[in-house]
Amino acid sequence: MLVIVVLYRLVVNNYKILNRNGVFGKMDKLEFIWIKALKQLRNVLNEETYATWLKPIVPLSLNDGIFKLGVSDAFFISWLQDNFNDMITSAISSAAGAPLKIEFEEGHSQEQNTDMPKEELYVTPAQTKEQTPRAANCHHKHTFSNFIVGPENEFAYAATKSISDSSTPPIANPLFIYGGTGLGKTHLMQAVAHLITEENPNIVVEYISCEHFLNLYVKGIKENNPSKFRNRFRKADYLIIDDIHFIAGKIQLQEEFFNTFNKLYNEDRKILLTSDRKPSEIGGLEQRLISRFDSGLTVDIQPPGLETRLAILKKKQEEHLIKLNNDVLLFVAEKISSDVRKLEGAITRLLTYASLKGGEITLEIAEKILRPILEDIVINNITIESIQKKVADHFDLKVADLTSSKRPRNIAVPRMIAMYFARKMTDKSLPEIGRSFARNHATVLHAVKEIEKRNIKDENIRYTMSILERQLQNS
Repeated sequence: MLVIVVLYRLVVNNYKILNRNGVFGKMDKLEFIWIKALKQLRNVLNEETYATWLKPIVPLSLNDGIFKLGVSDAFFISWLQDNFNDMITSAISSAAGAPLKIEFEEGHSQEQNTDMPKEELYVTPAQTKEQTPRAANCHHKHTFSNFIVGPENEFAYAATKSISDSSTPPIANPLFIYGGTGLGKTHLMQAVAHLITEENPNIVVEYISCEHFLNLYVKGIKENNPSKFRNRFRKADYLIIDDIHFIAGKIQLQEEFFNTFNKLYNEDRKILLTSDRKPSEIGGLEQRLISRFDSGLTVDIQPPGLETRLAILKKKQEEHLIKLNNDVLLFVAEKISSDVRKLEGAITRLLTYASLKGGEITLEIAEKILRPILEDIVINNITIESIQKKVADHFDLKVADLTSSKRPRNIAVPRMIAMYFARKMTDKSLPEIGRSFARNHATVLHAVKEIEKRNIKDENIRYTMSILERQLQNS
């Protein structure tokens, strides 16, 4: 402890001397104030609360007496403002030696910000542990040991574990995993990347989101250096791309990816892809790519059942000192059924509340604390994918029919109905809805207006729409 205090005082004194001489720039002052404020906050909060809510914050700027802090999302901002706003403001003002105001901005994380001030400035070398090699762009907690296996995902788990054996050729290539948001696709992909990197750092693993893949491709074109982009991904031993459906409708990118895919495939390099739907249901995807994806192993992940959800909650709880009783865990597992991320967010919210307020979390308290999350689930439970499936089932069609170029009446009308409900019952924009149907926004707008007209004039359409709307609301 004495060493830490001495080291901290040396840092403070050196800062004062260097700053008088104009050595520190604006960003150094920002970082120094934040590190000093963090030390104050750490002394008054328990370790769990500090690690959950304060440590992930990213200092962004200091201008006109406003200290701007970056966090991941709007919920994070709301919680900080409700519970820590005065405490953080006081600590920052004290560290700066002048009154400052604070503001929060969402969309930031420490992983994204490589210029984050490091807490190691007040940690002694004896406290620093040797870090296990981790894959680039991957969350450190997304490992196989942290993944809860249940009947809904055991095939996907076994497939990814099998393909992680870098010493053998892939049994099936590519491995294509699809399923809804928050079911563990990304977790499994990053677990593969971590395991390979840990076991053999010499193996080239490229894990990337499809959106980032697109951005790098565009950058290569703008810089007139497409070979740099190609060389990076065509030398990978493992190419892992998340959300490959983002490639839909992007003809040039599909051409580039097709050539990269073929080179890796012919050399027995391993290709892993995820999507929110199976290849044949991705509108705007070239048939040759659908054929390549289907030639490997395609595995779906279903929403976790009650037992799996309970296991996830209990696993998540192991990270915390405070424990919730089984009645509360069961309540959360029953109320949140379709998204693992929301499950984890709910238990984090309850545990943090318990650490701040003290006392046991009862069912009544849990219901009150989770009410905003549960209300959002009811509102946001309807997706374009669920609408497409419900409409296709009602008209005895395949989802692929709704996203195809076919235009017979038995497909065109259901397609317009699905577009109408996507516009009415989701928060997606016209272009987003259009991409889901392999159409443009003008087509979606036309479909919405056409169905509104028919809904007034055609009793059969009105009856069908009423049935579908009720089914979607109750699904």
